[in-house]
Amino acid sequence: MARNILIWCFCLAALLVFLVGGRQSPIVNLFAISLTPLPVYLAGRRLGILAALLLALAVSLLVFSLKPALATMGEYWGFAELLLMGLLLSGVESRGYPAGWAIILTVAALTILGLVFLSGQAYLAGITPKEMLSRKTLEITGMLTGVFSGGDATSKLQVLGVPLEKLKQMIQYLLPALVITNTGLVAWINVLLGRQLLAVLDWGQPEPPLYHWSTPEWLIFLVLATGFLLLVPVSLVRLISANVLVVLALLYFCQGMAVIAAWLLRYRVPRPFRCCGYIIMFMHPLFLLAIIIGLADIWLDFRRLHQAVDA
Repeated sequence: MARNILIWCFCLAALLVFLVGGRQSPIVNLFAISLTPLPVYLAGRRLGILAALLLALAVSLLVFSLKPALATMGEYWGFAELLLMGLLLSGVESRGYPAGWAIILTVAALTILGLVFLSGQAYLAGITPKEMLSRKTLEITGMLTGVFSGGDATSKLQVLGVPLEKLKQMIQYLLPALVITNTGLVAWINVLLGRQLLAVLDWGQPEPPLYHWSTPEWLIFLVLATGFLLLVPVSLVRLISANVLVVLALLYFCQGMAVIAAWLLRYRVPRPFRCCGYIIMFMHPLFLLAIIIGLADIWLDFRRLHQAVDA
């Protein structure tokens, strides 16, 4: 019992560190945001969903007590959403669902909740959802500007080689897909790190390896269909197709990363080098390489998964 309380307090302290440290600089904030669900996820998997819920409520009440204003709900909505992500991930997995399905169901639930929250914000502000969407685009662009350029928002600024004005147009055009893929990546990273920590700390039974995960084979037909629909001269059809294609690209990126993880394990690459390799694969253009590997795995079966099933 005392050990469980100590673990719970440690998770609470980690959440507070992420919250306070994330407000120091844009780059630190980026990492803090990405790891916020991890303590809640670990508490849920190790101590149970009730302990994870109490952890999320405790840190939420602490934040609200420090700044008890209505604006706090909007300002810390992203933080609350990440707490909920940790709860959903641990709760779904605790019910026996595979990690892949836990991530998919969590992303779907958070996307629906985010749409409701966005509509509520637009209603309270007396503007249309489209206008609120434009505001969010400007906020995201400003955040990226602060992270990559130290806040220099001149017209000649380029972020990752893309002019700022063009970046704004891309974000507004692909905002639904970017929100979904960002949520999916954060959930995926936290599940990966959480499972590693559970194994290292010997908290529970060994988990099935995620490098066996693969997308359903029929999904490639949806990729081809959305690719062809991009050629249709109808703006709404092209908008929907582009956003769906970006979301599908994330799924094949995850499959590509699973293939790379299997290769690194097969050749017994030391863990520190494997971790560095995973981080490097998130960088452009290696991100695209991981997607290509994931797509090619459908036909080439790099991990021999289908042969193992047939055997």
